[in-house]
Amino acid sequence: MFCKTCGKEINDKAVICPNCGCPTANKVQTTYEEDKASGGLIALSILIPIAGIILWPVKHSQTPKAARTYGLCGIISWVVFGILYAIMLGGM
Repeated sequence: MFCKTCGKEINDKAVICPNCGCPTANKVQTTYEEDKASGGLIALSILIPIAGIILWPVKHSQTPKAARTYGLCGIISWVVFGILYAIMLGGM
């Protein structure tokens, strides 16, 4: 392939010309996975706290921020459910 600006021969996969720095027709392909927590898995972690605690280490290598969110939702839910249960037992 040849550069459209300077006419020098460049690699077919080049994104910019190494001689003049002008962009080529090739686009930079970036693939990345967003580290964003899924709403469904957050709901699962809140309704079934053990699921959130299990998701924490399972998802940690792929999406660490989301995994921490699942784990914290699970732990907080577990504590809240425990407090509510204790209040219910104390009222009987």
